[in-house]
Amino acid sequence: MTFPLLTSKVLSKAGFPHGFTTRLGGVSPPPFDTLDFAVLRDPALLRENQARLAAAVGFAPGVLHQAMQVHGARLLVAGGDPAATLALEADALAAEPGTGHAVAVRVADCVPVLLADPATGRVAAAHAGWRGVEAGVVGASARHLLGASGAGPASGLVAAIGPSIGPCCFEVGGDVADRIVRASSPSALDRRVGEKAFVDLRAAVRAQLVELGLADDAVDDVPSRGRSGCTRCDRERYYSYRRDGDASGRLLGVIVAR
Repeated sequence: MTFPLLTSKVLSKAGFPHGFTTRLGGVSPPPFDTLDFAVLRDPALLRENQARLAAAVGFAPGVLHQAMQVHGARLLVAGGDPAATLALEADALAAEPGTGHAVAVRVADCVPVLLADPATGRVAAAHAGWRGVEAGVVGASARHLLGASGAGPASGLVAAIGPSIGPCCFEVGGDVADRIVRASSPSALDRRVGEKAFVDLRAAVRAQLVELGLADDAVDDVPSRGRSGCTRCDRERYYSYRRDGDASGRLLGVIVAR
């Protein structure tokens, strides 16, 4: 069976196993069909979906680390029992080189961000909704990679931004839009419509990465910056909480330490 996995040219060139899932290629029943990674549903089906992901990316299923996501900026370093990690609250995870650990974040409209340091092999995965953008989860992830390595500027890092809700669909109040812009860049504001605004979370994350020192061409948009990467627009490929509410599954962004 073909396993649809979206990958980044930047991360692949740097030699990091990784991927962003779609909703295709798994065993979950409707309405979560078929590749759902939500952690509070049928554990047997989840294990099978994780096993398929591990085979496609290239890591052992027993080293997949995730956390209980709370829209903050806390980062955990993967280690020990993944079940213990999953019981902890965090919105970013990092993995040390040589461990073979995979770190992942679950999304259904929020932005999955994968970061890597080619100089050391360290990696991080961040879950960046608008609250995470404001809290600084992307910066916390990048600074951890740099601090852990003792390496030079963030210009040496590479990153990939995965499928998320696009500016075509991410409508928020004007006050929320202003908070996102203050935390990132005016480029995050797509347009205002009366008291509402449409925000480009992908642009907000990219602006934060560039502000940290990453080169613009070191940040890859997967699959693109347009509607093809909007989770709410593309029902066939993506889950979307804004579109489907509690009937939405969860996508995964995962990266493995080199």
